Amino acid sequence: MAKYTAEELALRKSRRRKKKIARLAVMGVCVCAMAFGMVKLVEGIIVPGEKIETSRSVEQILIQQPNIDLVKQVTQWEGYTGEVAQTINLENTIPEIDMVQVPESDPVDISYFDDAIFLGDSLADGFKVYTRTGSLTLKDSTAVYLTQKSTSPRTFLQPGVRIDAGDGLVDVWAVIEQRQPGKMYITLGINALMGMSPEDFIASYEQLIDKIRRTSPNTIIYVTTITPTTYRTSIQKPQLSFDRIYSANKLIAQMCRNKGLGLINLYDVLKDDSGYLRSEIARADGYHLTPTGYQQWLDYLTTHTMYAPWNPYLTSITAEEVPTV
Repeated sequence: MAKYTAEELALRKSRRRKKKIARLAVMGVCVCAMAFGMVKLVEGIIVPGEKIETSRSVEQILIQQPNIDLVKQVTQWEGYTGEVAQTINLENTIPEIDMVQVPESDPVDISYFDDAIFLGDSLADGFKVYTRTGSLTLKDSTAVYLTQKSTSPRTFLQPGVRIDAGDGLVDVWAVIEQRQPGKMYITLGINALMGMSPEDFIASYEQLIDKIRRTSPNTIIYVTTITPTTYRTSIQKPQLSFDRIYSANKLIAQMCRNKGLGLINLYDVLKDDSGYLRSEIARADGYHLTPTGYQQWLDYLTTHTMYAPWNPYLTSITAEEVPTV
């Protein structure tokens, strides 16, 4: 066994003490970093007013049982304390699109759309065009089309707005007030994203929804997700990129959940395996549809209908199986 002088022993002892202090310092830094990270994580979950992603289990509770005692359920399902659960701002959580969409239901007859209004941009205008040419089965319906190219929510919010409904210019809000439609299908977004952010688009969309409800309070409102574009168009027009459309659609889903609207997830109906508009139903511009695309759209509408006591077509399902209005 090696022998050390008193001076060497003192030096070794000093080195061991310094190493121990260094290890403790590193451990202290790690603990502080972990604690800071946990604080930020909790803040990201519970800060009121901040838009956050929620876990699927909590979101499923909200969609399936919208009137449930949320604080009690969040505490039970997620292990949060009651104090933490009470600070969660549900209106600002951003749900997944497929968790809000109208579920599949029994198919309705085309006459279901007799008291409907289709409102929107050039994509929605295709219903008017192809119905009048007889290529869609809607040709036998008395639905009204308040549709026109290059429109956005802001277009319809303008005072005295008039559009060509197929037989000349009409006052949009006068038609809605007079007709008091049983249901309304709204398709907007492509034009809006070309000139504004998804957040500004949704803000104006919510104003439009509120005005429709004031004008025709008993109308069932269906909102269509923004449709996909082809890969080439998404590259050529960054405003219509995959990520931008997906982000806007999640905000649409959030709006539909908060306001009790029927979300028609047309994006999933028209996309290919990569998430872009299928080439066989796309026009040359990469976002308008062929007659085949519109028929697929219409077929989807007939099998995705919100439950209502006055809906004579949904006789084999109950109010518990589909969202109510």
